[in-house]
Amino acid sequence: MPYTQKRRNSLPADLPAEQILTDALEVHPIVARMLVQRGITDPAAAERFLYPSLDHLHDPFLLPDAEIACERIKTALNKKEKIFVHGDYDGDGVTSAALWTRVLKSLGADVEVFVPHRKRDGYDMRQAFIERAKKEGVGLIITTDCGIQRIDEVNAAREMGIDVIITDHHTPPTDGSLPRAIAVVNPHRHDSKYPFKDLAGVGVAFRLCEGLVTHLGHKRDAYRRAYLDLACIGTVTDIMPLLDENRAIVHFGLEQLSVTKKPGLRVLMREAGIKNGLVTSRDIGFGIGPRLNAASRVDETQIALDILMTKDVEEAEELGLKLSALNVRRQEETKRIYEDAMAQVAQQESLDTRCFVVQGDSWTAGIVGLVASRVVERTNRPCIAISIDPNTGHGRGSARSVNAFNVYDAIDRCKDLLVEYGGHAHAAGLSITGERLTEFKLQMNEIAGESITEEDLVPTLDITQEIDINDVCLELIQQLSLFAPFGSGNREPLFMSRDVRIADKFILGKDKQHLKLRVKADTLNGNGFADAIFWNQAALFTPLGEAESLDLCYRMEVNEWNNTRRIQLMLADLKPTD
Repeated sequence: MPYTQKRRNSLPADLPAEQILTDALEVHPIVARMLVQRGITDPAAAERFLYPSLDHLHDPFLLPDAEIACERIKTALNKKEKIFVHGDYDGDGVTSAALWTRVLKSLGADVEVFVPHRKRDGYDMRQAFIERAKKEGVGLIITTDCGIQRIDEVNAAREMGIDVIITDHHTPPTDGSLPRAIAVVNPHRHDSKYPFKDLAGVGVAFRLCEGLVTHLGHKRDAYRRAYLDLACIGTVTDIMPLLDENRAIVHFGLEQLSVTKKPGLRVLMREAGIKNGLVTSRDIGFGIGPRLNAASRVDETQIALDILMTKDVEEAEELGLKLSALNVRRQEETKRIYEDAMAQVAQQESLDTRCFVVQGDSWTAGIVGLVASRVVERTNRPCIAISIDPNTGHGRGSARSVNAFNVYDAIDRCKDLLVEYGGHAHAAGLSITGERLTEFKLQMNEIAGESITEEDLVPTLDITQEIDINDVCLELIQQLSLFAPFGSGNREPLFMSRDVRIADKFILGKDKQHLKLRVKADTLNGNGFADAIFWNQAALFTPLGEAESLDLCYRMEVNEWNNTRRIQLMLADLKPTD
């Protein structure tokens, strides 16, 4: 599929508001503009954003039922009741399960932890788990990153004499009903007074456990130092907005991660190629997170939990190597399924399809969401990837979408064709019988055709500001770093420069898949040159020919090598200068 030129959307400017921040904070005008573009115009709020503090964390007892939960756990500790922690199979679920279990063990609890196998156990707490808890004499179940929808299972636990505390961050049932648990700790409850709603599952666990340890008379700061690393990893891997409390948790969690004594985390960082020094949110998103998630995608979730729990260096080494091998397997599976999916996409494109529905026998269920995401990135169209069980013809699929199309609402309109479904505007899951697939494809494409325009099919880049390439300097990059950690809700700034002179171009990578330009500007790196990298766009090498100048969209970064710091540009788009 050829490279698609992107539409460029210049983010708005507000010069008076920007000037106020520039004067009050003594920052670069581009920094002031970025703050205003994020809706931050008050100098005090801007300073709070640029300089996060753990003092910005809210009172954990503002979480609904937090005090009830802490009292019930205190009773369990005093009575030596057996406690079961039930997590989830993704990065958020395993980090929150590890956090809860580590905290409870440190408090002397008799605690066991369970994380489900994606295929064997399914998502969330199920009846079989309740029956196991009863058989093992459990008095209290604590869910983390799950449970808010499990009304029948909680009722079953009550009937068996087991109390349940739900800690979750997913949306409660739309009818307002909640499970009849002893406590339901979720910032999304309609009656919640907690000021920040967008905590990850591990964020809810981190805040409630802080309330618990202080409730029991232990030191808050020591607790935070011990568990910020886990809270940080789960928040980033679950792609939660890095604003407000999440910004503070990740900012200081990254610092703690760089000095963590947990052997499993140290091995994970080494296996991910993370060098000594401060870890970044990108390191988690592209290094640590994929390894943790690979466990449940192609094998046992337990492996990811074990590496977060172990205190044994040798065991950590063994688990780290296993997770890296699973991640390679996950990459290979993703590549294979993606190639199959793109072959189907090529056929459907000729029919002017607006929503791709692709399927394959025995596609790995834990991989199809990744494949759907890649198809969306490549085509800028929504995609539903479905794994078909060859024995039953039954399909389980994952949907991903673009901003212009609410894929959950579209799937909801097809509910008569489905066994079950759930999700939100940009991502959803579904189950379908084989005989319904053809009709489902036709109906989804018809619905997508009603709302997705030709313009929507063109990918868009949000440009922070157009600047002269000579304005790029280390001082500016240093001030832009105040906006880190970057991630969901706080994207890295993207700049555009016109008529950038090109001195040379190269192809890089083991598979010769990347394009590198050598750009020229008098102020760059002391010698007037800088590298500009365009990942996976080596195919542009020939079409660019002998172009002497280009209009570039890019992110700025500093590349450190052999104690030398050099500016380089990471390209997001380019086109010949008019």
